[in-house]
Amino acid sequence: SSWGEHGFHGLSFYVVLLAVEAQRAPSVAQEMLSEVLHRRFWLLATAAWTVLQQAGGQFQFEIPAEMLSGMMGGGMMGGGGGGRKGAEWPKTENSEVAAEYEWLVNTEWKGKTAKYLLLRGGFVESPLKECEPEGHCLWAANNGKVLINTPKLKVIKFTIEGLDQADKKKLENKDEAELKKVHLLSTANSKSTGKKSKLEFERVAQAEESGSDTGEDLYKLLELEEDVEQNAIKSKFRRLSVQNHPDKGGDPKVFNAMREAYEILGDPEKRRQYNLGGVLLVKNIELAWKEVEGQKAQVEAQLNQVPKNHPQYQMFKAQIEQQTRQFDKANVESQIMQKFQSEELEVMVPISASELYNGVEKKVFVFQRLMMCRGCRDKPDSPECKDCGRCPPEKVQVPKYANTPFGRQVVGMREKEQESRERCKEVSMEVPLRVSKGAKQGASLKVMPNIGHQTPGKFPGKVNFKVQRGSKDDTYRIAESDLHTVLHISLEQALFGFSISWQHLGEETLTIHRNRLNHPDEVLKLKGKGLVSSGSKRGDLYVRLAIDLPEVPKGEQALSLSAPAAETKAEAKLTIEDEVKLEEGSAWRDWTARSSATTYKVKTSKSEL
Repeated sequence: SSWGEHGFHGLSFYVVLLAVEAQRAPSVAQEMLSEVLHRRFWLLATAAWTVLQQAGGQFQFEIPAEMLSGMMGGGMMGGGGGGRKGAEWPKTENSEVAAEYEWLVNTEWKGKTAKYLLLRGGFVESPLKECEPEGHCLWAANNGKVLINTPKLKVIKFTIEGLDQADKKKLENKDEAELKKVHLLSTANSKSTGKKSKLEFERVAQAEESGSDTGEDLYKLLELEEDVEQNAIKSKFRRLSVQNHPDKGGDPKVFNAMREAYEILGDPEKRRQYNLGGVLLVKNIELAWKEVEGQKAQVEAQLNQVPKNHPQYQMFKAQIEQQTRQFDKANVESQIMQKFQSEELEVMVPISASELYNGVEKKVFVFQRLMMCRGCRDKPDSPECKDCGRCPPEKVQVPKYANTPFGRQVVGMREKEQESRERCKEVSMEVPLRVSKGAKQGASLKVMPNIGHQTPGKFPGKVNFKVQRGSKDDTYRIAESDLHTVLHISLEQALFGFSISWQHLGEETLTIHRNRLNHPDEVLKLKGKGLVSSGSKRGDLYVRLAIDLPEVPKGEQALSLSAPAAETKAEAKLTIEDEVKLEEGSAWRDWTARSSATTYKVKTSKSEL
């Protein structure tokens, strides 16, 4: 029957029943809470959820955001109620965090009355009430300015002062000493003080330091090389443990550190985990297995609640056995591996116009892979750590809080990015690739597993190498299957004609012969000289004839021009065309000359009537 018919007596009875089920059959308790949420009985859901949280902490049940808003809003018995509205970007402002300002991500800046932690994705974490919950305050950085957007203060713009005095590479590595050289200064005066607001660097949001992890290189602790044979590790540890045993005057801290190092390196699987993701990965895997064992024990314990002489005991036993199959070792290993696997990394490989024109059976691409610098976390200034910067940010699970009728409560878990304390360096890795003729932009060239950047606490993910059409040395602009280039000619050649030849991307030689130009920037179309589009069909080559004006000697008022000798062979001077886009059957070329236009002041005079 509906608990509402019995008022708060019914509520009390339901909560007591739920508490009993939480201890006896957790899965049943979860279903009871789901049903209450589905029916939108918010007060009952809040009370029931609180009971589950106090039942031992094993319930990781996250209330959906839509239902949570109903609980936190106006109607506790159904319906919803809106909360405070978060900040929104005006159409006049650029909300982008440009790549050149990535060094600001995960840094906190402090003013006289507030702190602002700039998170990835353009969100701000701040103790200001108007910034709660997370996502209500925003930030952006572009065009030389940092913008902070709050619901009350709206958009405040800051210039970055001291940037010219700071080392860019150190800023990217979140070097705190370097970040302190920089501060943010508001462009407008404060209404309350009449002065410009100033934000100074406070801290880098980084992963918490583990008390059990010293950050030392375990191989060096045991005086081993990284490629040492597995059977040699045990004998080495035995010798060192005898020498450093506290009973023989050894330092207990050194002895314990060596023992912990051997527990990892002496186990082949743990050693593999350490090599890939450091001590944090080993700890993560251990905790994951303990969590699985606890879940399995909970499932098996349900059967103990049923008397063996119960008529449905065998049915309950069969259900429990079926549930325990999910804890099969191979299945669990796969799930844990997936849980701690880094995300797929996409690497764009520049492919030149020549390589796209001819195809390449074996192209060697040098992939700059990030590898962990062991022992450099605590000794970053040591000689072997000079090329090491910060490792990629780590993602951790943190509690998600919300205000409930029973106070501020944890309503679930959310993923948060933090800067790593570990150090990493770039290591060149040669990757052989095959490039087909006319390969499309973004096409996958090769996917390689387990070679992604090393991240503390994670297995390296797979890397997907994709086509990036064009290279910095190209003289041809690529637009789908067509090629575009600029052929530079002299004023004499434009007026009296020319014949110019050059070797095209293949083995053939192209020749352009003109008696004279019809107009400046004339464009010639060479059919079938572009890239392969489908099958063996090729696109076209477009050649723009650009006239290079001659230099007039200083002081001269006249210039003499004459036709080139007929036997003179002109050398081809090709440069890459401006960006070309093909849209809806039309070609569009970027007007780059506009951005470099020279300012010209027109002289004005009064006209006489």
